[in-house]
Amino acid sequence: MPEDQGPLEIQLEVDDDLSSYEFDELTSALQRELLQLDVDAVDRVSAGPAPDGSRGVDLAALGALIVQVGKAAPVLGQVVEVLEAWAARSPKRTVVLTIGGDKLELGGLSEKDQRLVIRDWMKRHAEPAAPEPGMA
Repeated sequence: MPEDQGPLEIQLEVDDDLSSYEFDELTSALQRELLQLDVDAVDRVSAGPAPDGSRGVDLAALGALIVQVGKAAPVLGQVVEVLEAWAARSPKRTVVLTIGGDKLELGGLSEKDQRLVIRDWMKRHAEPAAPEPGMA
């Protein structure tokens, strides 16, 4: 049986010109898109209540998601594809994915270099090959 991947932490980074409302809308749209995959859950990260007297919104919290990939190993690749496409929609978008402290940054690289980085990261998190029948 495949092993649970554990939580996939996602941090979205966008252009500073984007309002907190627009960033929140982008994050919500991406959350809905990820929920269409066979993931266990996609949750927003809360920064908690704003400190007394503060007016600003924590943009890092607005662009943070936690995806529970579960035991469906191919789903991780699908999640990465969705996030890569999201980052590619604007040169001012970057996505940082983290599983167990291992980070993958999407955005800002040539297509070829991005493919290599993704391939190497996915190898570290892919389901181990099942032993052949009769081999133990």
